[in-house]
Amino acid sequence: MKKRAVIGMVLLGALAPAQAAESVLAPAGGAAAGPQAGGAAAGPQVGGAAAGPQAGAAGDPADVGGGAAAPQRRALEATPPPSERTARPAAAEWDAAEQVSLARAARGGACKARRQREWLRIDCSVPSVVAVRSLGTGAGGESVSAGEHQTEEDGSFPSSVSVTFPVRIGDRRVIEILSFEEGYRFQAGLSTSVVISEQWLEGDAGPLVSAL
Repeated sequence: MKKRAVIGMVLLGALAPAQAAESVLAPAGGAAAGPQAGGAAAGPQVGGAAAGPQAGAAGDPADVGGGAAAPQRRALEATPPPSERTARPAAAEWDAAEQVSLARAARGGACKARRQREWLRIDCSVPSVVAVRSLGTGAGGESVSAGEHQTEEDGSFPSSVSVTFPVRIGDRRVIEILSFEEGYRFQAGLSTSVVISEQWLEGDAGPLVSAL
C-alpha cells in the first residue's frame, strides 16, 4: 500500500478547540502516512483505559539513574494553579518552571510535566512523531512544538514533542500524539503513542491530568 505524502508546510501552533483539529509534523525528506494507511489510528477508549503505553501508578514514577531516585515532584491536583488568567509563558520561562507529577503517567517516564502559573507544558519523548491533534470539543489554548528530528528509513521525524495549555476550572480536553509505524508486510500507518487528558470540573479540589 502506498504511503500518502504530506505536501506543503509543517503545521505547528494552536489547535482549534471546537473540532478535531490536527497539527501535522511532516518528516523531512520522507513521507507521512495517512490514517487509512495500514489501519486506523487507535484513539482513547470511552469509559475505560486510554490507548498508549501501559499506565503506571498515580503520579510520575521515580527515575532510576545511577542508583539515585529523582527528586519527589508535587502532585498537580494537590497544588492547583491560581485562578488568575495570564498570558502564555515565554519560552525562556519554562527553564525555571516547577516540575509536577500527573494523576496518571505512562511507565518509563515518556512524558514529564512542568507548570508556570496556570500553564502546563508536557514534554513527551516518543518515536517518529507525525501529528498531534485535539479530539472533540476542548477548552482551547493548546500549542505544540516539535523537538529534534531523527533520521529513519522513511524520512526524518521528531523524536519528542511538547504540548502547552492552560489549566483552569471548567476545563475538559483530550490531546492525542500520533507516531508513524510500519506494520505487516511494510504497510504503514499511524499509531497512538500518548493520550493527554485534562479535567477540572466545578467543585473539584484541583485538575486531573494524565499522559498515558
